Amino acid sequence: MPLVGRLDRSRVEHVLQTLLDGVQRVHAAVVILDITGVAVVDAAVADALVRTARAVGLLGARVVLTGIRPEVAATLAALGTDLMGLVTRGTLQDGIRHAHTDLVAPRPRP
Repeated sequence: MPLVGRLDRSRVEHVLQTLLDGVQRVHAAVVILDITGVAVVDAAVADALVRTARAVGLLGARVVLTGIRPEVAATLAALGTDLMGLVTRGTLQDGIRHAHTDLVAPRPRP
C-alpha cells in the first residue's frame, strides 16, 4: 500500500481501516506500507504507523515498512518511535524481496 502526500488523523484512520479490511478479505500474510511519498512524518504519523502494524499483527499478518528516507529516519529516531517488531526496508523492491523470501516462501526443513 503506497502512502503519498500529507497524512492527517482522518486520512490515517481511513488507511488503517482499508488496510485491515483488505488483510482480512484476502487473508494476507504480509503487508507492505511504502512511505516513499510521505514528505513529513511527525509524532502522530509515527504513532499511526506503529498502531497500524500492531493491528495488522492481530489479524495474523506482518507489516514491512519501506521507503524510509534519511530525513524521515532522523525524525523517527528523534521522536523515539519504537519500531520494534516492525520490519523496515529501504526500498519497495527490498520490501518485496523480504516478504517473498522471509515470510511467504516455504522454508526447507532441517
